[in-house]
Amino acid sequence: MAKFKSILFIALVMLLLLPSAASADAPYVTFTVNHEGEPILTQSAYLPTGVVDGFNIIEKDAETGEESGVPLSRPEDIYIDSLDHVYVADTGNGRIVVFDVWGNYLRTIGQEVLSKPTGVFVDDEGTVYVADYGNEKVYMFGKDGALLKEFGKPKSHLYGKNNPFKPTKVIADKRKNLFIVGEGTIHGLIQISQDGEFLGYFGGNKTGFSLKRLLQRTFYTQAQLDQLMKQLPPSATNVAIDRDGLVYTSTVGTRTDSIKKLNVAGKNLLPGLWSYPDIADITVDALGNIYAVDAFRGRIIEYDRDGNMLFVFGGTDQGSQRLGLFNSPSGIAASSDGRLFVVDKQRNNIQILKPTEFAEIVHEAIFYYMDGKYAQSEGPWLDVLRLNSMFDLAHTGLGMAAMKQGDYELALEEFSVAGNKEEYSNAYWEIRRVWLMENASFFIIGIVLLLAAISVMKKLYRKYGFARPVVDGWKRFKEITLVKQLLHTFRLMRHPVDGYYELEAEGKSSLLSAWILLALLFAVRLFEIYQTNFLFADWDVKKVNLFTEFLKVYVPFFAWVISNYLVSTINDGEGKFKDIFKGSVYALSPYIILPGRWRSCPRD
Repeated sequence: MAKFKSILFIALVMLLLLPSAASADAPYVTFTVNHEGEPILTQSAYLPTGVVDGFNIIEKDAETGEESGVPLSRPEDIYIDSLDHVYVADTGNGRIVVFDVWGNYLRTIGQEVLSKPTGVFVDDEGTVYVADYGNEKVYMFGKDGALLKEFGKPKSHLYGKNNPFKPTKVIADKRKNLFIVGEGTIHGLIQISQDGEFLGYFGGNKTGFSLKRLLQRTFYTQAQLDQLMKQLPPSATNVAIDRDGLVYTSTVGTRTDSIKKLNVAGKNLLPGLWSYPDIADITVDALGNIYAVDAFRGRIIEYDRDGNMLFVFGGTDQGSQRLGLFNSPSGIAASSDGRLFVVDKQRNNIQILKPTEFAEIVHEAIFYYMDGKYAQSEGPWLDVLRLNSMFDLAHTGLGMAAMKQGDYELALEEFSVAGNKEEYSNAYWEIRRVWLMENASFFIIGIVLLLAAISVMKKLYRKYGFARPVVDGWKRFKEITLVKQLLHTFRLMRHPVDGYYELEAEGKSSLLSAWILLALLFAVRLFEIYQTNFLFADWDVKKVNLFTEFLKVYVPFFAWVISNYLVSTINDGEGKFKDIFKGSVYALSPYIILPGRWRSCPRD
């Protein structure tokens, strides 16, 4: 027994000494949104794999020659260049720190020049641009870290004598023209040439519509308007640029157009793109995918280059100190291998997140899809759906692949699942075009023969009484009291004033006919719900609740009838309850004959 205990103790100690495997679970949920804007949980797209805290930064004192570690202090921005070198705006220490993508310290830039750098950018030639909020300047450094140029407040009259120049972020295009985000600059990004010439403002935000402001402008005098505070558009808070030279901006405090993709004319190519309202930074990877990080919620959003939301993940650290959660994320960048580097200025570190297999499959599919290679994207999209059948973009991709191969029926089905009405319409048009090419001649011939047959039958009826029993039978059927009462709805549509007078004066209605029409009202509503084409329906048939629809039809109707009757009674009216009931039912007869888009409100 003692020997067994010794063996068990040794085995337990060996197990404790073995390195534990890292958990593959992320400390957050990952989701996307469907075509109705509803969140759909997905597999984890990115997993936290490491952290760079800057404690390995060793610097030599200029006077004593002593070396010491100076970790990051409130870093504000990050950028990864074409060589996968990571540049961090170490704001608290007044420097730019450079790492490789594995977190190894390489060098420091601008320590003797910079005061409070809050933005950093590196062009393809290795030139480093730094926005220094403290010195109110933008600096340009060479590959070796030597200072090349500095840009202060533009002296142009167009810039504005009283406009401040407090640069917070900076990028440069291929011509080395600078786009600068300035604190309080409401006109847009500040454009400066490489020679320091002010080129104007670019991509400014607009004030949103306000009914209150509209009424004030309509009814207030000019003196009253002058006393009101001017409604100024918000200034951009961050900026990025892609390989095609398109500029992206983010703006804190708004959900609509908080992320903008601007063409050379400053027009937003992604209007109405949804995002969180506190976007701290944006970046664009080599595929054109857009990444944004929300400073308040710690969320990271990934879009494709057309603005389709792919993933939302991350979260706020509540004291657990777990990787993948953030306290105050201030910058985000993507390396060439798809990893994300997120700066947390409160934790003073950089967290690294690696794409999972699921995310890599999605990226592969998007690469072919965005390049117009729909057939080649079919395989990866199928793999995506095997892992997550509710990924709408995958159904759109398969629909495009089916369109490319001429299978329009399959494309129609895929676009319907994805809720893509634009492409559904294109597929439907192709199906209609094929049908018309195959059947148009037969259809025209059929119409001509039908009109000819009707004309011949009319002549035969007049001359020889052809089909007279059928005609007489139809006339006798229309003379049935209940049938006449139901058919009176057509007269109401043609002559509403006379028709309503005849309802009671000439006995053109009854309680039985009214109840039948009321039952038909609900039947027509159900027909509209289930038979309206996908292009024109803004509801999901699978989510329709028949009892709810029953209440939505009949509760308002009977509330109207009862209210009308009570008002009539109070005012000594002569209207009887059954008369109001019948009149109200017949008033709805146009909807029964010509079903319209009648419902309370679109579903959320």
